[in-house]
Amino acid sequence: MSPEPIVIVGAGITGLTAAYEIARRGFRPLLLEASSRTGGLILTDHVDGFTIEAGPDSILTTKPAALELVRELGLDAEIQSVRPPGGAFVLRGRTLYALPRPSVLGIPKTLRSLARYSLLSPVARARLALEPFVPARRETGDESIGSFFRRRFGPDSVDLIAQPLLGGIHAGDIESLSMQSLFPRLLETERAGGSILRMPGGATAGVSPFASLRGGMATLPSALERQLPDGIVRYNTRIDRLEARASGWRVGTIDARAVILTVPAHAAARLLASIDAEAAALCAQVPYVSTASVALAWPREAIAHPLTGTGFVVARRHSDVRITACTWVSSKWEGRAPDDMVLMRAFVGGAHDPDVVSLTDDALITLVRGDLSRILGITASPSLARAYRWPNAGAQHLVGHLARVETIEKRLADRGGLFVAGSGFRSVGIPDCVADARRVAAEAATFLTRRPDR
Repeated sequence: MSPEPIVIVGAGITGLTAAYEIARRGFRPLLLEASSRTGGLILTDHVDGFTIEAGPDSILTTKPAALELVRELGLDAEIQSVRPPGGAFVLRGRTLYALPRPSVLGIPKTLRSLARYSLLSPVARARLALEPFVPARRETGDESIGSFFRRRFGPDSVDLIAQPLLGGIHAGDIESLSMQSLFPRLLETERAGGSILRMPGGATAGVSPFASLRGGMATLPSALERQLPDGIVRYNTRIDRLEARASGWRVGTIDARAVILTVPAHAAARLLASIDAEAAALCAQVPYVSTASVALAWPREAIAHPLTGTGFVVARRHSDVRITACTWVSSKWEGRAPDDMVLMRAFVGGAHDPDVVSLTDDALITLVRGDLSRILGITASPSLARAYRWPNAGAQHLVGHLARVETIEKRLADRGGLFVAGSGFRSVGIPDCVADARRVAAEAATFLTRRPDR
């Protein structure tokens, strides 16, 4: 039997997009998925009139790759914007402080918005206002988010802005997370001699840089899967072995001319161990964190708080709650709950609270209810409660991450026809996963074209 042209391991958004792109270029991929469904971290539940995201609830529109794919798949009518007036908050103590507008990543863009930034003390606001006069860092290498914010915006910005907003997005430790990998635009602005406060862009009143799909984010992987030829996806197919062969590669029991690994970096490390020990060791150095989300719903009259906005993030060192953030889903997105109901989603876990994910569903729900009661004054029992866990699923891009990825890619390039892609490598969020998948798929198609005998 002749080898498959290309095998893709992992049917999350990266693997699905790679398969779609490979098929679009005239090759027939084979997509292997260890679980019984595609989509990976993208999962939407529809329960009693509620649309509940277990994973990501949106895509970043300033990175166009995902939105372009959505439109390419004919899903234009599904695109959904954040409901006005939007806006988010930071919890400090028991008080919710509105983020300034306009702003970028919690950094105000005008003196007026800075002056009204009550989350920060007058001294902290004065220090932040001096950012345009802070000289650029001489070293050109990577640094942590905490280091960057401390240098440019002062020490108070680390715990009150960087940790809840930037660290919260990635459920990680800002003293270890990489600026170069996660927020390269800020580094580039500084290196070009510019001011972050004065850089173009940023959130303005009534405008959000996020979009979703009306039926939930699972609409995207479902649409991708429908575009693939019959028989392309094999479910419940766990791959434990990868071997080099004269004709290319053996993936489990399947021969292939080329292989794309879109699995977590720790899974890639196991598969690469017998192929390239150094590349495998570098993959194994990418740490992962576990997180959970809890969706809760109440009748609207049970909640006195107006819930105007999209939700809040928590300044951990200035608050005694265990949740890290809460999305006011029914305020953020139209059509996610019946008109007389409120739907929220709270988050726990990450680098600073890894053990919380091991709690039972009842214990997680009780924990979240207690925190929301203290913050929002909700005393009624919820009408709906669902807990979702993502164990060992959040890739942490630590300082030096991109240098490690470059080394992995160079070593695999020497092997011929072996590629890696996804959140454990170059991707940060759905748009990056889509862009990375299409880039690697193009490289794989070029390899197959140049090596038709393999």
